[in-house]
Amino acid sequence: MSAKPKIIYQPRRSWLHSLHALVKLCWLIGLSISLFVIASPLWILAVLLLIIVSFPLAGLDLRRDVRGMRFLTTMGALLFTLQVIFNHTGSVILDTALGPLNLQVTDGGVAAGVYVGGRFLALILMSYLFVLTTDPSDLAYGLMRVGLPYRYGFVLITALRLAPLFEIESNTVYQAQLTRGVKYDVRSPRRFVYLARQLILPLLVSALSKVDDLAVSMEGRCFGKYATRTYRRTPKYTIWDTLALILLGLGLLAMVGIALWRV
Repeated sequence: MSAKPKIIYQPRRSWLHSLHALVKLCWLIGLSISLFVIASPLWILAVLLLIIVSFPLAGLDLRRDVRGMRFLTTMGALLFTLQVIFNHTGSVILDTALGPLNLQVTDGGVAAGVYVGGRFLALILMSYLFVLTTDPSDLAYGLMRVGLPYRYGFVLITALRLAPLFEIESNTVYQAQLTRGVKYDVRSPRRFVYLARQLILPLLVSALSKVDDLAVSMEGRCFGKYATRTYRRTPKYTIWDTLALILLGLGLLAMVGIALWRV
């Protein structure tokens, strides 16, 4: 059985990986805002196409590196179908009978389906692309260099580093309990709560152990003693980052112009 893809940074040699973490964060926030501000199916499709093309350019594969891709596409298709069935605004483009039901499809319903379903996929895939191409340490260091207190930066790094570790340990506990004959495929609510408790308790003990070891290590290194800190490795800001920010700024200006023009 093939292992599930992990939602962690995937080191590659690509233009997207080489961009500064804060630049990619600005792109993520800017495009996310645009998906809600510009209520246009064409814009949604353009952003979605840009994201899909960016995956192979970054050395990533949608089917291999994105967990639950089949579920995401199914949800997007479901959102599209619901809008097509229940949204009857605009002109009728299809009116047919399916047994006792009368299916009426309008251009407004199709446009709303593309907007809702495409926006859902674009937001999820864009977040995936950011996580897979951004080193958590680079992101935290970049935030600390622009004013974030390093204590909060350390919290961010620790959370991003431990999340995949706890995922691996939860799978280990799950497989170990399966070998001991524990049956998770039960439908009784009381049995489900009992099994969930049996799974969470070992994870909680492991988490407390790791937190204790981390606290001792931080105390041994005098964490928090000084107001400033040094950095072993700092991300470099290049001309490509400047060009990416300029392109983002022009895009945001165009977005504001389109929104005002539509009003």
